[in-house]
This record gives sequence, structure tokens and C-alpha cells, in this order.
Amino acid sequence: MDERESLKQARSMLILLLATCKQTQVALEAAANALDIDMTRDLEQMIERTERELEVLTEKLNALSA
Repeated sequence: MDERESLKQARSMLILLLATCKQTQVALEAAANALDIDMTRDLEQMIERTERELEVLTEKLNALSA
């Protein structure tokens, strides 16, 4: 597998992770359970980190295309 394919695969996995985290966050917010506050905070951090990593991978893929 070449670098471009590897980056595309990693980006796809991050997109799935991001979607899963966001849907879980929506479900936790809808439940409004006080016990889920820590998990919601953890999900927010995971979403932020995943978005940053997606930006980096996108930049790397764009650089390979140039």
C-alpha cells in the first residue's frame, strides 16, 4: 500500500470515528443524564482531536496531489 492509500484509509477511519462520536454525543445530550457529563466531555475532546487529525491528513493528501 502506498502512502496516498494509507493516508486515505486513515482519513476514512477518522471520519467514521468522528461520526460515531458525534452521534453518541447527541444521544447523551438527549438523555440529559448527569452521570454522562464526564463521557460527554471526553467525547468533546475526542471530536476536537479527530477534527485536528483530519485536517492534517487532508493537508498531507493535498500535498501529494500537488
